[in-house]
Amino acid sequence: MRRALVVLAVFVSAAACQGGDPPTPVTSRLPSFAAAGCPVPAVAPVDPRSVLVPGPTGGLPTSPARGEAMIIVAVVLEPSCRPAAGATVHLWHTDTRGLYRPAGTDVGNYYEGDISADQNGRFRLESIRPAQYPEPGAPPAHIHLGLRHGSGQLNGEIVFTTNPAPVTAVRPSRTVPVFLRQQDGAFYGEAAFVLQ
Repeated sequence: MRRALVVLAVFVSAAACQGGDPPTPVTSRLPSFAAAGCPVPAVAPVDPRSVLVPGPTGGLPTSPARGEAMIIVAVVLEPSCRPAAGATVHLWHTDTRGLYRPAGTDVGNYYEGDISADQNGRFRLESIRPAQYPEPGAPPAHIHLGLRHGSGQLNGEIVFTTNPAPVTAVRPSRTVPVFLRQQDGAFYGEAAFVLQ
C-alpha cells in the first residue's frame, strides 16, 4: 500500500442536528482539491449502513459525562478522485471530561467504533463533541481517525478550528481541521479526504 497524504477541504453548512438531514451546501462555496486535482463532491445523503454512532468498547459502561451532539459528514476519495467505496473507518475520542475511559482502566474507550464508507465513499459520524485532556499542556480536543482502502491509508486526527472559511491544505502531520457550527445546541461539520 502506498503512503497516504491527507488533502482536506473543510466546508460547512448549518444543520439542525437533532432529527433530519443537514441542508445541502451551496456548491459554489466548496473549494477544489488543487493539490490532488479532485473536485470536492457536494454533500449528499449517506447510506444508513455508513452512519457511525461510537460507543463503549472493552466492556466499559457508557460515560457518565453527557455532551453536546456532534455530526461530521465526510467523504473519502481515491487518488484518482473516485469515491473510495467501502473504505474502512476506525475512530475513537474522549468524552466531555477529556477521558477515554475511567481512571485506572487500560482497556476500551467510551467512544470508539468502526464503519465502512458507502458506495459514494461517504460516512457520517454521530457522537458528542470531545474535550481536551484534563492536564496542563494537553493537545487540543481531537478525534483519532484511521482510514483503510485498497488505494491507500490514513492515520490522523481531526481537530476543530474556529475559522469558518473553506480550507484546502496538504497535511503531512495528519492533523485535519474541521469547522463545527453550533445550531440548536448541536454541532455540524463536513470534511473530505483524498488518499494518495
